[in-house]
Amino acid sequence: MNYDLLFANAKKRRIELAIIGVSGFNHSLFYYGSRSDKAAIRVLCGRNTQKCVDAYASVGIAAEKIAVCKTYEEGIAAYAKGGHLIFNDTLLAMRMPFDVMIEGTGNPEAAAAHVMAAIENRKHVVMVTKESDSVAGALFAHKAKENGVVYSLVEGDQPSLLIGLYTWAKTAGLTVLSIGKASEYDFIYDREAKVMNVQGKAIPVPDFDSVWDLGGDFEETVKRRSAMLSSVKQRAIPDLTEMTMVLNHVEGFEPDIPSFHCPIARAVEIPDLLCSKDSGGLFSGNGRIDVVNLLRRTDEQSLEGGVHVVVACDDEETWEVLKGKGVPISRNGKAALIYYPAHYLGFEAMFSVLSAGILGLPTGASDPRPRYDVVARATAPLAKGTKFEARGHHHEIDGLEGLILPAAAISENGQLPFYLCDGTTLKVDAAPGQLITADMLETSGTPLLWKLRAEQDALFFKK
Repeated sequence: MNYDLLFANAKKRRIELAIIGVSGFNHSLFYYGSRSDKAAIRVLCGRNTQKCVDAYASVGIAAEKIAVCKTYEEGIAAYAKGGHLIFNDTLLAMRMPFDVMIEGTGNPEAAAAHVMAAIENRKHVVMVTKESDSVAGALFAHKAKENGVVYSLVEGDQPSLLIGLYTWAKTAGLTVLSIGKASEYDFIYDREAKVMNVQGKAIPVPDFDSVWDLGGDFEETVKRRSAMLSSVKQRAIPDLTEMTMVLNHVEGFEPDIPSFHCPIARAVEIPDLLCSKDSGGLFSGNGRIDVVNLLRRTDEQSLEGGVHVVVACDDEETWEVLKGKGVPISRNGKAALIYYPAHYLGFEAMFSVLSAGILGLPTGASDPRPRYDVVARATAPLAKGTKFEARGHHHEIDGLEGLILPAAAISENGQLPFYLCDGTTLKVDAAPGQLITADMLETSGTPLLWKLRAEQDALFFKK
């Protein structure tokens, strides 16, 4: 694909952007997006005004062109003069005349408010905050379409990248057996020291040589690897959340089990493992989605949280040639691995920005549906009065884990999307393994994200 040609039909002026949050994912978007000849970053929103000023200065914006705005009138006047605006009040910023908003706060409730304000002001939205999308993404897309704008997942993060790789494979005529991603952290084996390095820990694994190769019983080998590394978390809520988003954007796939298999596996083993048991793999059938904990030596390339599809080798001549070129093929010759080896975060987000702003197209689906939810389940005894809060880099909630189940209306009290628990308090005791339901929680008022989910339920789960 020639991207110069793809975006050649840009309007005479550059697409103008507002970015919410200038840290993490959005940092590289801001830094490299500032070099674009097709886009201009006109608005920054953040709680730390000085950090926004410093960000503009770091890419060469002169001090006299930077305007910290507290009112609509200040903002409009500065915008008309070609200024680069900073707002602490994000909802006010959404009234400025830019084209595309990128939401990257990671805060489920705040992100929902920002997205709705942008859509109501007829701005295209590029969504980084998966926590909100996993709860009400189908409604966001529906609302955007009603207002004549685009709601898009963000290129550079795994959901959009996996959707892109899957649709590429499908368009190429390949038979896709499964799809998925690599987890964020590799399991790096130091064979000489007999140590596994993972998530900053060095774990002694004196017998790991015995399971380095899959051997004859793939499933047993995977179980033994997992047991040897049982002290390390092998499932992460961001992975489950991201794959739930994919399920809501593409049809024909489902989790094989609600918690995923999450095998610890080498890249060359993926086509052996992520296929049906009839083909020697882990799954009860084809059309599955899962996550791999990448196993590698210290001198091997990481997949760096990349995405993959496993495809059928249903033409012998084609795959014999590709096998000779190093494409990973399963031992029985029935499946092959095609992968995008990394996710490059913010600077890839420009493809979503330009796709929405120039082509009028999302880099996810144009009409996502709420097919699956990542739901909350207690991992330990939880007492009445326990407060739930999403914390840390992975926005985990202490005492809860995620499962992927078919979506259902929250009013039925059968299950609850994981991130609706954020900011709530348990009204009753919860036992380990118990699903958290709406009637078990007390909220402060009625949070917007709860309202939006109820609206999405009414729209898609009509009686």
